Amino acid sequence: MEQSSSAFAVPTIRERFDRDGWALVPRFITSREVEALRRACDELARKGTHLTADAEIDGARYQVQTASGRRGESAVAPGALRKITFASSASVEVALLRNDRRVLKLVESVGVTSPRWIVDQLNLKAPRVGTGFPWHQDTAFVAWQQRDAIAKFGGANLVIALDRADEGNGGFEVLSGSHANGAVPFDYDTSDTNTGVFDESRRTLIPLDPGDAVVFHPHLVHGSRPNLSPLPRRLVALWFIGAPAITPRR
Repeated sequence: MEQSSSAFAVPTIRERFDRDGWALVPRFITSREVEALRRACDELARKGTHLTADAEIDGARYQVQTASGRRGESAVAPGALRKITFASSASVEVALLRNDRRVLKLVESVGVTSPRWIVDQLNLKAPRVGTGFPWHQDTAFVAWQQRDAIAKFGGANLVIALDRADEGNGGFEVLSGSHANGAVPFDYDTSDTNTGVFDESRRTLIPLDPGDAVVFHPHLVHGSRPNLSPLPRRLVALWFIGAPAITPRR
């Protein structure tokens, strides 16, 4: 992928990441790359235009948008999608992004040793019907071996906006500093908001323009509200864990 126009300031990002559990990186990818990823989203979505229930297509896992947001229910309409997990299995553009040198450099800059990709997602919060994502920590959804790797070698996730994301269409929200408490047991009911489970005193909405990224700790509590607007809210999410440092051969 091509180099974006603005470099990121590593010390500032690392300081924010350590203190708040997240850091904003404006204009992380270029407008041309945003357009290419939008086209990739559209192409993947077309493969699922017939879906009324969750399914796997070409190695990518499609989750339909239900009225409540809960999995296992019927879609609000054929082809209405909530997210596509492991989209890189069916999209060259997403696969290139997860291996992009800027992405790996950003993840390394927040203290992740020899970063290794484990998950990618396209979060497709459709206009009018896209339900919110309740407060959660991503570490709850990875295997124990991967949680151990995060504890030993670090971990970082990032989201990249493909559309403007703000209060109007269910923008990305975090509970700043919540990563410092480690993993917290919680029930993840996507038709609920998990209100009261976490300390929400530092709740922060992070407005994003297309191409902006947020890098955050896997223990950071985050979520979003429903999209009640006529505008889409698409995000690419990438998860990384650390590994032992690679020692160059002599």
